[in-house]
Amino acid sequence: MRIHSDPRTEEIVVVVLRGEIDYACEEMLLRGLTSALNSSARGIAIDLGKVSFWACSSVKVLLATRELAQRHGKTMSLRALSPIVRRVLELSESLHLFTTEPALASPHPGRRPATVAPSQTLAPAPPPAPAARASAYSSAGSAGTSFPSDSTGVPVGPA
Repeated sequence: MRIHSDPRTEEIVVVVLRGEIDYACEEMLLRGLTSALNSSARGIAIDLGKVSFWACSSVKVLLATRELAQRHGKTMSLRALSPIVRRVLELSESLHLFTTEPALASPHPGRRPATVAPSQTLAPAPPPAPAARASAYSSAGSAGTSFPSDSTGVPVGPA
């Protein structure tokens, strides 16, 4: 994940994501997007053009960031959606919730955006304790039916 300011609109922070975005990096992604949003004057634009894998569970990170932006009177847009990101957003029926825009041509051809310094790189958060996972799933099932959890915190439904 790389973060840089768009020189044409210094008030918007552009977050460039590349590679595979899966469940294992959700915490780091949320912290990075929140940090970018906090450091922006007007909002953030997330460039997803170079994302090769997008876990559907990562959609909730985008939704949480969108909600945070709205609460603070800022904007959040998605730029240059890769085909896989577009497909996941379409399948999750959430694409319509986001402002989308094409990728902007670089104002400095051949110049790469600044990368986050290693000291600023966020480490992934440790996984939640089993009790925390179990509480997150305590209402799995329909009509409020609760199921007990196995040792990993995953609900165990009726046989």
